[in-house]
Amino acid sequence: MKQNYKEALGDKFSLITAFSREGPSKVYVQHRLQEHAKEVNELLLQKAYFYVCGDAANMAREVNTVLAKIIAEQRGIPEAKAEEIVKSMRSANQYQVRLRLFIFLP
Repeated sequence: MKQNYKEALGDKFSLITAFSREGPSKVYVQHRLQEHAKEVNELLLQKAYFYVCGDAANMAREVNTVLAKIIAEQRGIPEAKAEEIVKSMRSANQYQVRLRLFIFLP
């Protein structure tokens, strides 16, 4: 799958992974976002779409918080204003959260 995106998008594609259940330390999506804060903010300023797939109860909430912090820090604005930007992104479908679906068969 990664190769298909790489072929279609060329140098515009980068896959960054986060594994919380593999390896000696837990790495979460919000950690990766913080590591790439400048790039994330630059992409959002260009109206890039932001998709989060995962646990809505915990991960999505944490990502939402980190995203607002990144915007506040990178743009030099109050965190409350950054939270409003994140809400606006969600309203405009620029930022979407999708839940994982588990189907258990008998």
